[in-house]
Amino acid sequence: SSAARGSAHLAPTLVVDMGSIASRLEEQQRSAAIEGKLVDLRQAMRVRDMEVAMRIAATRDRLCWLAAYYSLVLSFAGARHASMHRRGVPMHFDNFFVPLPIAFTLMPPVLFMYQLDFALQPTSVFGFRIGGKANRLAEEANRIREGVRHCWFGHPWLPEVDDGELWIHRPVCLPLAFEEAYRRQRARGAALRAARGLAPAAEPHWAYFAELCRQDE
Repeated sequence: SSAARGSAHLAPTLVVDMGSIASRLEEQQRSAAIEGKLVDLRQAMRVRDMEVAMRIAATRDRLCWLAAYYSLVLSFAGARHASMHRRGVPMHFDNFFVPLPIAFTLMPPVLFMYQLDFALQPTSVFGFRIGGKANRLAEEANRIREGVRHCWFGHPWLPEVDDGELWIHRPVCLPLAFEEAYRRQRARGAALRAARGLAPAAEPHWAYFAELCRQDE
């Protein structure tokens, strides 16, 4: 009878223990699933940011080549006007503008150099640097992703921009269910860098959460 009474007292304890273990396992699985989704989201954001940065860098490169083409056309136009002025040719509407055949004649060499710049490794032709476009685009894309103020392609004659104002550097809004996992991941990253003797990462927060979204709206 005493053994029966002991078993009766032990049974609820076992049920409670099994229930708490199952609850902890379920919570751990839920946390792991949320952290996995958070990692996937962060990776997808990195891929998106790199694609956008590469498109911006490629657009800047094309604008530089367009500016070079129009500068070449204007140089030919200036030389033509100077030649006509020396010969005493009166300027009027019909001969003031550059004839279209000149503009079309100058286009193929510029297009050829544009493609050659992508196909060659960095080299020098008659004192002009050409080639290595892929490297330049990748370096410019990295500057865009870093969000630093710089001149296009690191050249002082090109426009200076602050890429930190781009929308890819703004944090995204996530549901509140992700907040705890987000903070755990950042804490683990900081602890791992400290354990390896690395300087703390200067990465800004890349997410904020639903209640903050409502405050901003």
